[in-house]
Amino acid sequence: MASYAEAYYRERLLGLVSPETEWIELGCGRQLIASWLKNSERDQRYLSSRCRKLVGIDAMADDVLTHPYLHERAVGDLLRLPFGDNSFSLSTARSVLEHIVEPTLFLREVRRVLKPGGRFLFATPNYMHYQSFVASLLPNPLKKRLIYALEGRAEQDVFETYYRMNTPKKVTRLLAEVGLEIESLETIEGAPEFVRLGGPIVDIERAITAALRSKWLESFRAVIVAVARKPQTAPKLSQVSSHCLRPNTSLVH
Repeated sequence: MASYAEAYYRERLLGLVSPETEWIELGCGRQLIASWLKNSERDQRYLSSRCRKLVGIDAMADDVLTHPYLHERAVGDLLRLPFGDNSFSLSTARSVLEHIVEPTLFLREVRRVLKPGGRFLFATPNYMHYQSFVASLLPNPLKKRLIYALEGRAEQDVFETYYRMNTPKKVTRLLAEVGLEIESLETIEGAPEFVRLGGPIVDIERAITAALRSKWLESFRAVIVAVARKPQTAPKLSQVSSHCLRPNTSLVH
């Protein structure tokens, strides 16, 4: 298993994408995987060229338009996806679920647009991890300043978090409620966040990370990475939507 969640997510993604894959990237932003990973650009070009179709959707039009690896683009609401039933064999969401206000509606849409046997791969912060828990208590302006100091991320790229599907227990329950079967669910440490600050805080973070590698503390690791599957013979949910575009959604090219 890769050392950090970002690298593990990349490994899972590379294993799921094939020449037959029809893929929807939910909350696509500007990248398919973390840009700081070694060979990130090469891997993203490979993923984009390997799959049959790669569609990205995000509420931020600028992100969608500047994403270099997408085949097709849409600007819209993740709770009302503008795609027909059984459209994709793979859906992905990286650092998205923590921003979802209504996770049940979101997951119903994910399930709806997946083909029978299709998979949903996602990575999201674990609310049980000390950093996510503390971050949830901070006022948004302070949180934005801290994220800029730690990650160099601009304020406009920091979005409201709700953590409504961000523990292993909640993930398991919500996936089961909408009829998605868990193939794998791991809690994995994220990359160090406090390196930029230096000093004793770096040593403290390293010590905590080492402790969290213990099997006994796995529920408190930083990131949940999971793969869920739509059953081959799943009955249609009553909440399915039409095949046409939804309101407040547009396709861009």
